[in-house]
Amino acid sequence: MKIGVVTVNYIDDAVRNISRFAELLSLVGLPELGENYRKEAEKLNRDRSDQTINEVGDWIRETFKYQGSGSLPDRYVANPDGSADLVLTAEYRDLMHTLGAFVEGKTLSP
Repeated sequence: MKIGVVTVNYIDDAVRNISRFAELLSLVGLPELGENYRKEAEKLNRDRSDQTINEVGDWIRETFKYQGSGSLPDRYVANPDGSADLVLTAEYRDLMHTLGAFVEGKTLSP
């Protein structure tokens, strides 16, 4: 665990990334999971202890485990006509990688 300003920035980045991923989950058809991500972001924002960082990371890891049809990597953000929104889908995929780095305790820059 880093200390001082670096820790604050690390956690602020994590909260921001988890919150944004929560919004995007609603757009890929997973609003309930998105709400749970939002709750985890709030939890981390309230309690920045190592224990909470680990708990949130473990929770995210669990949501990433399933890799079959309909899994998180299998989804995309759709436009109203059903076509892929390439910009939001790219952001969604970047955030998946960024949150994967958070789970592994690495930096959070996408």
